[in-house]
Amino acid sequence: MEKLIFLPHCLRSPECKAALGDQGYICISCGKCKIGSFRKKAEEKGYALFIVPGASMVKKLLKNYQSPQIIAVACDAELKEGISFAKKNNLNIKSIKLLRDGCVNTDADFDKLYSMI
Repeated sequence: MEKLIFLPHCLRSPECKAALGDQGYICISCGKCKIGSFRKKAEEKGYALFIVPGASMVKKLLKNYQSPQIIAVACDAELKEGISFAKKNNLNIKSIKLLRDGCVNTDADFDKLYSMI
């Protein structure tokens, strides 16, 4: 399976029109946030990118996809839950804490993300 990246839905613009499906939000590359341009570069490097509403969806997706390389971006609470699940299931996961959290208008270190892929 491809390498996986999980981004929290709170990184989306409040004006985002992406629809939520069974694999998270599907980015339409509207340009209102940083996700669309990052997604393009990540996919070029063989990553599947998921924009998820929380750790429960990450757990579900990880049960369906086996990957040797996983990157997750989230707030402290969601990272703790996701990392705990990864350890219990012997998954190798790299994590990045949000620069600004709060469930809306959050921000991540996309420079660090680019360097990780």
